[in-house]
Amino acid sequence: MKKEILEKFLSNQCSYNECKDVASYLEGNDDELDKIQLFENLADNEIIHIDQVEKDLLCDAILAKPKQGLLLKRLLIAAAVLLFVAFSFYKLGKHDSPSHLESPLLVEIVNDTESAEWHILPDSSRVKLSPAAKLTYRTNFAKDRELNQVAGEITYFVHANKDLPFRVINQGVQTRAVGTTFSIDDYNNENLIIKLLEGKIVVEDPTDNTDSEIILNNPTAIVVSKVNFTYNHINENKEGHKKAWDKERKSIRNNYSESTIAWSNQVVNFSGVSNADLFSIMERLYGVSIDVENPKITNGNFTGELYQNDNLENLLTIFCQINGCNFTIKDNIIRIK
Repeated sequence: MKKEILEKFLSNQCSYNECKDVASYLEGNDDELDKIQLFENLADNEIIHIDQVEKDLLCDAILAKPKQGLLLKRLLIAAAVLLFVAFSFYKLGKHDSPSHLESPLLVEIVNDTESAEWHILPDSSRVKLSPAAKLTYRTNFAKDRELNQVAGEITYFVHANKDLPFRVINQGVQTRAVGTTFSIDDYNNENLIIKLLEGKIVVEDPTDNTDSEIILNNPTAIVVSKVNFTYNHINENKEGHKKAWDKERKSIRNNYSESTIAWSNQVVNFSGVSNADLFSIMERLYGVSIDVENPKITNGNFTGELYQNDNLENLLTIFCQINGCNFTIKDNIIRIK
């Protein structure tokens, strides 16, 4: 290495590139350091003498500085990365944020069969969909128990949870319950019919800021206008068992083949009829509502006889003996589990 460059280096007068070159040279030729006379022109009283312990401490302090610089550099890089990430999330905007991407999806249940269907909801509530019935709810239903009844008649068997009311929206009319049994159906083009079978419900207009609401706490039925939320209580004149029997017999002839259901004045013979159809016939004949807690029960079929004067409990007893289930009857609600 040229002597003049080394001298400039020692006197702190060289450029950055020259210093870099000197450092690289000395790093690869450490024996050259012994040839440098740093103190040859200094008087003895100008030289500070220290023992080995102090030399070691000084050496550790000098070597520690690059580490501290490296740590600071890493911290600055990490901070820059965090700022970039934060800025990126900010630039994504509301609709591109992770919370939007993870928004609840819509779940749809449709009964496109000719028999009633029972389904269990995420909160353990159960619903019975009549043929052509349809409902939707969000995948976060267990935390926000709101669903939309789109079409058809649906009966709700609500799992009680006082902290999370169960809400059904049907064409602008909301029915709210904590734990109860009720059904909703179209009465005609302008009105809904809402039947409370057990417990308590509140019927209200969710878009209305007023306190207008209809409270039902006894089994009853009301017809509610979809347009202006007016309503009327109706007295459902339940037909006598004989009238219901004759009406159902005519309906059966139009909807079932005689090989499945053979109906006469006094007896009906079931041959492999689906359990779901059997439940629907029982509901119409006896004016009850059937809640099937295990929907798998509806997948089976029933073969047997029913006489006009048979007691409903006798038929249920035979059914449960065949299917390994049990039942309870309370307030015209039959629960099979």
